[in-house]
Amino acid sequence: MSAALLILFGFVLGQLPSWFDRKRKLRAHWAALRAELELCRERASALLNDSVQSPLYRLPLIAYEASFPVLLGEGALSEGEALEVGRFYAEAQDINRGLDNAAAMLQANDRDELQRECNRNLLKAKRLVNDGESLYATAKRVTDAKLAKSWWRY
Repeated sequence: MSAALLILFGFVLGQLPSWFDRKRKLRAHWAALRAELELCRERASALLNDSVQSPLYRLPLIAYEASFPVLLGEGALSEGEALEVGRFYAEAQDINRGLDNAAAMLQANDRDELQRECNRNLLKAKRLVNDGESLYATAKRVTDAKLAKSWWRY
């Protein structure tokens, strides 16, 4: 009987490092998403406040592309949370596509199309960061809530 208990104890003890490692990685993914949300907000605000129709920068999507699938796979967010974060990043991807279109219109020297793309990008940037309950505010609320949890609750 005592040998079986020792084996069980050894098994449980052997699982602890991977359990701790999983918790640490999930927290790191949430922190990366929150940092990237802030960078996207800063760049969308610059798009709104600066008078540049075709800026060289794009909204970063690296943490979303790396971390979001891991968080989904680990079951670390609910359907509603996935929807809120996904909406933010879908809009960020749309803005990047619009910035690419604006750059193409600038290159083609088509001022009318450039102005239309610029106006579309400004509308999307407002929705991302300004309009009442912005997509940024809802996505940040999700990441803040996840990072406010105790490490063992991940």
